[in-house]
Amino acid sequence: MIFPKTTISEIIGLLEAINDAGGVEDAARLAADFDLELDEILPSIEGAELLGFVITTDGNIELTEDARKLLNASIQERKKIIRNKVAGVEIIKELRNELMQSDEHRMSKEDALKFIQRRIPSSDTESYFRIIINWTRHAGLIGYSSDSEEICLMSKR
Repeated sequence: MIFPKTTISEIIGLLEAINDAGGVEDAARLAADFDLELDEILPSIEGAELLGFVITTDGNIELTEDARKLLNASIQERKKIIRNKVAGVEIIKELRNELMQSDEHRMSKEDALKFIQRRIPSSDTESYFRIIINWTRHAGLIGYSSDSEEICLMSKR
């Protein structure tokens, strides 16, 4: 699976909608409920799968126990769960390792784009960069400064 182009907020919204439907929902019905085409919510479904929050079988999306824990957690607990899940995604683990090995735990945006391009061959590397930064910022793992155009490891919260 290529890294899904969806935000953490969109994934959480998807989980909440499935939870409201009783924990299992037909993907096509869910898309229709949001007045979207199925391919418009697929990235959120793929993101939720990648993080281990849903299992999809025969068009049905079912929440995992981890998703239920997330949805029932306090804000602080949600942050921990998301941090752990995002930290376990392979490309993010690799990027964090690169940052840990650098002298100042920083990397230029240009080098980060090259890193992503090597792992996700695409003409849309900038989009993948923005999504990865969204996930890692949300999880408190990697920050980005648009002024210096650098990413850096964030200290544990």
